[in-house]
Amino acid sequence: MTGDAPPAPSRDELRNFLARLLGWTNERAVDLALRSVEVAADHRAALVLHGAEDLVPIARSLHRHVLGAAPPFVVCDPRRSAAPASVRSPANYENGVRAVAAAAGGALCVRACRLPSDFPATTSRLRDTDDVMLVVCVASEYEDGPLLVRPAPICVPPLAAREAELPRIIDEYARDAITELNAGRSAFTDADHAWVREHAAGSLTEIEKATLRLVALRASRNTTVAAARLGMAQVSLVRWLERRVPSAQVPT
Repeated sequence: MTGDAPPAPSRDELRNFLARLLGWTNERAVDLALRSVEVAADHRAALVLHGAEDLVPIARSLHRHVLGAAPPFVVCDPRRSAAPASVRSPANYENGVRAVAAAAGGALCVRACRLPSDFPATTSRLRDTDDVMLVVCVASEYEDGPLLVRPAPICVPPLAAREAELPRIIDEYARDAITELNAGRSAFTDADHAWVREHAAGSLTEIEKATLRLVALRASRNTTVAAARLGMAQVSLVRWLERRVPSAQVPT
């Protein structure tokens, strides 16, 4: 191994990911989102995500498709305790200025409803830097906020409105999981696809988590090895499965 970080995804790969978030038939929304991402990546504006589900995991996935996996993705949420990054969760800072410093070369994510107490100083620091992409997550109930003007926010539609595209969404996340875990194509079966659709398709984030975990299970000799590949405790992986269906029905 050389230790070199993988290259950032191409523009076509980014556009396809945005289509996954917004809908493959919604070309205008995808085009506007692509422009907004490019403006934000060039540090000329904040990138605004707007939707009903928890948008921070989506912001983290988007970060990987814009900047790659190596640059830091940092969350500033004053309601959560400060914590370092882990396989499962991004680093969190309660202080905005410190979060900006930690996000150098990468992205800083904040929730519009949970801004840090030092946000004025944070915005001043962001204006003085050109190596941090700011991502702001805005809940769907805020329809008239000043952030929802220009550049165009990325408005993530509810999955309930995309029933016809659900099979493709699951397939796309499964493909990502196979690539991330360096697994074979057989690591996600038709039965797994049906299981995700029935038990873990409440949101894009839930689908992403479920496909990754099922691929890890298929590609590993037991749940202990699968959990290690995922960076989580084996008991947590088993409980995650058992909360959705009885143990006898869990795909193994």
